[in-house]
Amino acid sequence: MSTTHVQSLPNVRGRMSYTEFGEGKRRRAHLENGTDRIAAQMGDAASRGDFIVYCEGQRHRHPNAVNEGYELRISWATDELDPSKADDIQRGMEYAYTLCHELAPDSMCWVTMHVDGEGGCVHAHATIANHDARTGQVINKGDTSFYAPRVKAVNDELSRACGFQVLGADKEMSLWEQKRETFPPGSFDRRLGDRVADARDSSSTLDEFRRNLELSGVTLKETTKTDGKTGEVTTGWSYKAVDEWGPKRRTRKRRASNLADDLTREGIEAYFEAKQRELEVQEQDAPAPEVLPDVPETAEPAEQPSADFALDVYDLDRAYVSEMASDLQKAHIHRSREEGKPFMDERYQQIVEARNHPDEQLAKLREDVDAARREFHASKEARDTLQSPCPGLLAGMHVFAKAGCNAKDPVSRMMADMTAMMLRMMIKEALDEEARRQREEAERRVYESRKNMWDAEKRLKAAEKALSDEDERETKAHAKTMRARYARARSASPSAPRSADKDTQFGE
Repeated sequence: MSTTHVQSLPNVRGRMSYTEFGEGKRRRAHLENGTDRIAAQMGDAASRGDFIVYCEGQRHRHPNAVNEGYELRISWATDELDPSKADDIQRGMEYAYTLCHELAPDSMCWVTMHVDGEGGCVHAHATIANHDARTGQVINKGDTSFYAPRVKAVNDELSRACGFQVLGADKEMSLWEQKRETFPPGSFDRRLGDRVADARDSSSTLDEFRRNLELSGVTLKETTKTDGKTGEVTTGWSYKAVDEWGPKRRTRKRRASNLADDLTREGIEAYFEAKQRELEVQEQDAPAPEVLPDVPETAEPAEQPSADFALDVYDLDRAYVSEMASDLQKAHIHRSREEGKPFMDERYQQIVEARNHPDEQLAKLREDVDAARREFHASKEARDTLQSPCPGLLAGMHVFAKAGCNAKDPVSRMMADMTAMMLRMMIKEALDEEARRQREEAERRVYESRKNMWDAEKRLKAAEKALSDEDERETKAHAKTMRARYARARSASPSAPRSADKDTQFGE
C-alpha cells in the first residue's frame, strides 16, 4: 500500500539538491565525503543536471508560471517494499516513474529513491517538469491535474494493476433497507427515509417519483456545486419535510447521502434505469399472442390487388422480336465458332427467318403467351375457390329447411329433414375445413413473427456480447499498456549506489 503527496516547486534546483544530499550536517558530510543519499534514480533526461536545466528553461518559456515543476512523493509500507532489498527499491522506482506519466503523460520527470527516512520506508521523490510537450502549455489543469482525489484515484488504479495493495477497502453502496435500522424508531431520519423509499418503490419513472414525493409531503432540492480547483460540477440531493413527531413542529431536511446511497441522485437514477431495462427484457421475452381471426362464415373475401399485374399488362411488340432474333443470331455464330462447327445450319435458318419475318413469330409468341395466361388464371381461380368460403352450401341448407317446413305429408317431411341433415353435415365439414385453413394460416403468421422476434433477440444478445467483449478488450489493452510502460521503465532505469545515511525533511 502506498500514500501520495504533491508539492509545488518554484525552484526545482533547490529541491533536487535536497533529494541528492539532504540538508544540515548530513549535507555537509555528503559533500565532504563525495557521497549522496540516493538509493536509486531514473528519469527522462540524460542526467539530473540536464533535467534541472530543462525545468529552468521552461520557466523562461512560461514567464507567468509560478512553479518550475511539481514533486510527487510516494511512500510504501515496509511489509510491501523492503528497504534492504535492491529489487524492491527498483520496483518502487519504476512504479513512481509510471505513475508520473499516468498523471502527466507528456511531461518529463525524474525519480529519486530514498530509504533513509524517519520511518525507514521506501519512498520516491518524483519531480515533474511544469511543461506539456504535446500542448506547449503548463500542467496541473484538466487531464494533468494534481488535485489530491485524482492523484489518489490514479495511484489506486495503478497499484491494483501492478500488484500493490490499496489503502482502504472499496466502499460498498449502502441500502436503505439495511441502514434504516441504525436510526431510532420514530426518529425524523427514519420516517423521512421510509417516505422516500416508498415513493421510489411505487414509481415507474423519475418524474413519477418526484410527484409521489410531493404527495408524501417531501420536497426534493437539487444543489449544484463547482470545484474551484478542478472545475468539476457535482449535483447533490436533499430531502425536506415537516417534523410533526418531534418536540416542536418544524421543517427539517437531510442530505440524501446521510440517509443511504441508494436514495441519492445517482442511486435513484440507477434504480429507474435498471427498472426500465427489466421492462424491456420482459417485453422481448413475452410470447406473441395467438389470436385466430374472426371471419364471418358468409363474408365475401376482400379483393386483393392482383399479384400477376405485370403479366396482365405485358404486351409483345414487333421490335422485341427483331432485337431478340439478332441477339440469338450473334450468340449462335459465336457458340458455333467456339465449338469449331459451321453456323449455317437449320437453327441458323430459323433465326434468320424470325428476324426477316417478325410478324409471324410475333403471332406465335402471342398465342403462347395467351395460352400460358389462360392456364395461369385457371389454376389461380381453382386455388381461390379452394381458399374461399362456401356461401352456396348455406343457401342450399336454407332451401331444404324451408322445403321441410312446407311439406304436407309425413314422408315428405322426413325426406326433407334427412336431406337437410345430410346437407348440414356437409356444410359443417366445409366450415371445419375452412376453420382449419384459417388456423393454419394464423399459426404460420405467429411462427413467422415469433421467428422474427427470436432473430431480433439473437442480434441483441450478439450486440451485447460484442459490447462486453469490447469493454473487456479495452481493459486488457489498458493493463497491457501499463505493463509495457512498466517494463520499459524497468529496462531503461539507471541505478545509483544506495547510501546508508539518514536525513529528514517534511516528516520523511
